[in-house]
Amino acid sequence: MDIKQLLKKLTIEEKIGQLLQLSPFNFIRDIEVEVFGHLKELGLNEKKVFSAGSVLGIHNASEMIAVQEKYLRKSTHQIPLVFMADIIHGYETIFPVPLALSTSWNPKLAFEMARVSAVEASTAGIHVTFSPMADISRDPRWGRVVEGFGEDPYLNSLFVKEMVKGYQQDDISIDGNIAACVKHFAAYGAAEGGRDYNTVDLSRISLHNYYLKGYKAAVDADAKLIMTSFNVVDGIPATINKHLLRDVLRDLWKFEGLTISDYDSLHQVVPHGNAENDEEAALKGIVAGLDIEMASTCYINYLKKLIENKEVDIKLLDEAVLRVLKLKEEIGLFDNPYKGASVELEEKLVRSDNHLEISKKVAHESMVLLKNEEMLPLSKNKKYAIIGPYADTKNTNGPWSWHGKNDLNQTLKETLEEKNISLSFVKQVRSLDELTNQDLVEIRKSDAVILALGENERESGEAHSKVDIRLPRNQEKFVEFFRDIHLDTIVLLYHGRPFDLTNIMDAKAILDVYYLGSMANQAIADLLVGDVNPSGKLTMTYPRHVGQIPLYYNYLNTGRPKIEGDRNEYVSYYLDEKNSPLFPFGYGLSYSKFDYQNLKASKNEMLVNEEIVISIDVTNESEIGGFETIQLYIRDYVANISRPVKELKGFQKVWFAPHQKKTIEFKINKDSLSYLDDQGKEVIEPGRFQIMVGPSSDQIKSLDIILKKEVSQ
Repeated sequence: MDIKQLLKKLTIEEKIGQLLQLSPFNFIRDIEVEVFGHLKELGLNEKKVFSAGSVLGIHNASEMIAVQEKYLRKSTHQIPLVFMADIIHGYETIFPVPLALSTSWNPKLAFEMARVSAVEASTAGIHVTFSPMADISRDPRWGRVVEGFGEDPYLNSLFVKEMVKGYQQDDISIDGNIAACVKHFAAYGAAEGGRDYNTVDLSRISLHNYYLKGYKAAVDADAKLIMTSFNVVDGIPATINKHLLRDVLRDLWKFEGLTISDYDSLHQVVPHGNAENDEEAALKGIVAGLDIEMASTCYINYLKKLIENKEVDIKLLDEAVLRVLKLKEEIGLFDNPYKGASVELEEKLVRSDNHLEISKKVAHESMVLLKNEEMLPLSKNKKYAIIGPYADTKNTNGPWSWHGKNDLNQTLKETLEEKNISLSFVKQVRSLDELTNQDLVEIRKSDAVILALGENERESGEAHSKVDIRLPRNQEKFVEFFRDIHLDTIVLLYHGRPFDLTNIMDAKAILDVYYLGSMANQAIADLLVGDVNPSGKLTMTYPRHVGQIPLYYNYLNTGRPKIEGDRNEYVSYYLDEKNSPLFPFGYGLSYSKFDYQNLKASKNEMLVNEEIVISIDVTNESEIGGFETIQLYIRDYVANISRPVKELKGFQKVWFAPHQKKTIEFKINKDSLSYLDDQGKEVIEPGRFQIMVGPSSDQIKSLDIILKKEVSQ
């Protein structure tokens, strides 16, 4: 297909139609009936609907084929629709939510998750997924932290890159591969107050050094699309932000793919106060560089008029349409408009045994052991009670598990019984008040209580922000009550955001399980009984109190830092709480015990084009084999732009046999020591740097090195 020649054949209305994305019901339902409802509100009629270029969401292969057939019957030029959808952490085989996945510190698992997701989604005829979400966030009040990979730009970038590679591989025209649309560009996770869709106000330094790096990683991995975010950046909504969409994406990063709005976000620039009406929104969108408009109708209703009135150069329309046609060509839709869609393959591949096993494997590494006072692994010689909202439920998929079926999952009760754990009492209750006196009599017969606590699935995700990040519905009272009657407790936390866990620290063990998907409780049971050794590490900081937020490990030092032991009160601190978190970034326990010794540098000084090798001896001092994630942090003591007290620059997840000692090495080069200026350009300054290695961001051994100005000959 010669897409440039095809472009020349299109009328202006047909071109504009390619920039419109609608839901499938617009094509399936009776247009003459719907024109008086939803379609009338959008200014749509049958001609406009059947000129649209893409579809948002599809139920299965049969529906995709029906929509595409109906569309092509009415299409003058036989330009197929491209089908896009939110496949976030699995299609029907559901994987751990991205925040949980990131705690694995194993980006290869992100690739595997994306591969299974792509294979399954492709059988339904889905060609593009609105994933990965590259937004970092330092605010657990924001519900969408569940969809991201935590607070760190380096770790986030690695996971984003692997997700893109997993979805697309090398050729998106092959069945089983789908195009990745990274979102939400840009800085969506920095919403003020953690309130979804809210204002974002950042310096360009923070934007480039922290918030843009994940999207850049996606672009470098050849992501085919970028979705704009709902928020403003520099007072201008991202959807019409020319600096983001042209200066950064096109000029600085050389991105050649498509841009697409988030749901209705082009229209939303009107309530933002940046456009008088949808006509002005259309003008600002196309000029800024927005290609596809999702779910609103500013372009389809007003772009022709703007071009005819010479307010918009038709070249801008042609550029956007050509990018749409190029994507369809890359996917192979001109050769096969039904690419991927197969009822037979759906039956064979979707939620297959192999895919479920991969999901369980990923879940094994996506939990964090926060506390363990010799309570775990569980003993087969003891009796346990299971109590709480997750004691006997199958709802473990989490938000955005669109096609996932909770009813096919197993409960915690079932999986522990399969492991021959003696359960003397099991009751699914939301609060302590739901336990009867007879229940308490039975519970007292147990040796310990497993409290399966947390949020419900709809309490995190989009539009689910909170000001109170303690366990909901006073669930912390479970811990207090059983402490007072001298029954030991093991807490399992099912949730999608960091909690303030201060009031449950009397529990003897705490295992953070998040939402782990289709095989959640099987994987949890494997960890609880010791068949699998916990290896997860936190990727978001857990506060002592919501008032500390935003709280993150890579903070700036300030001019008056709080120094422990110093009694000077005129420093940066709280009167009523410590500065430090309850659980820091990078923290996570194991059934093994690891010791770090003998941190060394191959030399103490380096030139700009040289590198230094950092080494440390790590020993498993236990009888249990396990993974340990060794983390490398760097601090630039003095720079023209104030630098954080530490930044993650590398890590290795390594298996240790019982009592095994290994020397772990990291290479330090100029890329490890550089930062970005407010234009996104790399800066490297000579001087003194602190090198830190340890099991978490606050358990480190350190040494200093000097970067010299000269270049070796």
